[in-house]
Amino acid sequence: MTDEFFKSEIVQEELNELQSTYTDLLKMSQDFENFDPGQKIEHINKTLELIAKQKVFYSRLEMMANYVEEEGDDESEVKSMKNRIDTVSSIYTGGQGNLLAILQVMEDKLIGWKKELQGG
Repeated sequence: MTDEFFKSEIVQEELNELQSTYTDLLKMSQDFENFDPGQKIEHINKTLELIAKQKVFYSRLEMMANYVEEEGDDESEVKSMKNRIDTVSSIYTGGQGNLLAILQVMEDKLIGWKKELQGG
């Protein structure tokens, strides 16, 4: 059942939306140094949108991996992916957090920059 996770319509839609948002953000970023404050805010908003989608996807992945763990199944594709993400996140945070913690720090910084650009 858990290996069907990535084949589900909802997960496929989420992955497509993540890719689309990421691609839009890359295109938008090409001339970032020349952006006026309004364009920078738009870029920040798009980045916040991507972070929100990543949080939802990781949370869904985490819930499914925990479900697999409770069921006692062998290592599944879902658990394997979550473990790989957690390993990289652990390296990045010095063992102090998972992907959600990293994304939260990024979100907090972006919101701070956005407030600065808005003059407050």
